[in-house]
Amino acid sequence: MDLQFVTISGANEYTNVPDLVQLLEDYPIAEIGVQVSDEKCTYGSPRFNWIKNLVYYVNYFRLSVNAALHVNLKWVEAVSQGKIVPELRDLLAYRDTNGDYFFKRIQLNFKIGREEVSPDKEKLAALISNLKGRKVILSYNESNAKLIREFYCNGVRFDCLYDGSFGKGIEPEKRQIPAFADIVQGYAGGISPDNVCSVLDEIRNSWRQSPTTTGIYIDAQGKLEDSNGHLDLSKARRYVDNARKWKLEHCNDDDLIP
Repeated sequence: MDLQFVTISGANEYTNVPDLVQLLEDYPIAEIGVQVSDEKCTYGSPRFNWIKNLVYYVNYFRLSVNAALHVNLKWVEAVSQGKIVPELRDLLAYRDTNGDYFFKRIQLNFKIGREEVSPDKEKLAALISNLKGRKVILSYNESNAKLIREFYCNGVRFDCLYDGSFGKGIEPEKRQIPAFADIVQGYAGGISPDNVCSVLDEIRNSWRQSPTTTGIYIDAQGKLEDSNGHLDLSKARRYVDNARKWKLEHCNDDDLIP
């Protein structure tokens, strides 16, 4: 089992760009997840402008970072119907200095039965397949499991995130045994700088029950926030550093040492 990403969710307009980028430079295993939606990221909004500044800063210094967009609310409803709103299309089009897409992973935070419209299977599958150069992350839970398994059986390629509480940050009683054999699978829910190593131990124990040929990632947000509900970069740094140390000890792979 290889730990491929340590995702820091929740970076936004309250996050200092140079300090955030320095963290990502120090820890190449780290990935940021930026939450976007019709309520938070319309044209001219603080978040939309912050993302533009982030991309400009990274490209100005010719850096390379791991970044993902986490799509929510009306925007993810549109995506589930095979449509991309103009603001999201612009964000997805950003490139880095190597010509690669800046946001290399796109997490679709839909939950069947919660949104006003259910995903159109054919249109969503086609959209996922057409996002060349980027991976789509689908959240695997009781509501979405049937659709995601159907995608997998039909050859739709994606990364998978296990988060039973669906963004509420609740730690599950047990970590999910891998449901798929050959795709990257992630874990979220209740992960903090203090418990990340024990969580990784739990994941490794679950993984041993169903070994796969690909790696894992972890994703934390709530327990990385400060008292105002914003990302605390000192907590994020400790979270990533502890996970990196666990990787070096258990994965025998030091190619991501900062």
